Amino acid sequence: MLDTGRDLFLQDAFKVGLISSSGSAGSIGCLIWDASPDGVDVEVDPAAVVPDTVHLSIASLAIDRPCAVVEREGSRLHLVYVR
Repeated sequence: MLDTGRDLFLQDAFKVGLISSSGSAGSIGCLIWDASPDGVDVEVDPAAVVPDTVHLSIASLAIDRPCAVVEREGSRLHLVYVR
């Protein structure tokens, strides 16, 4: 049985992004679960410390915007875009 089509679908299921803040020299990798015109749901490493305001970059979706964390549930965060 060929899984070529299945593998292609799974590769496109999630996107990878980077979260950075002005007070930190590095970036935190994140997995994008869902994106809307107003923001995104992401998952970060459970040990990561994410401040309330961040900068989000998702190359594959051409997103490079400041965001605010409006909801936290464990390692899952809901970020909304700010202007």
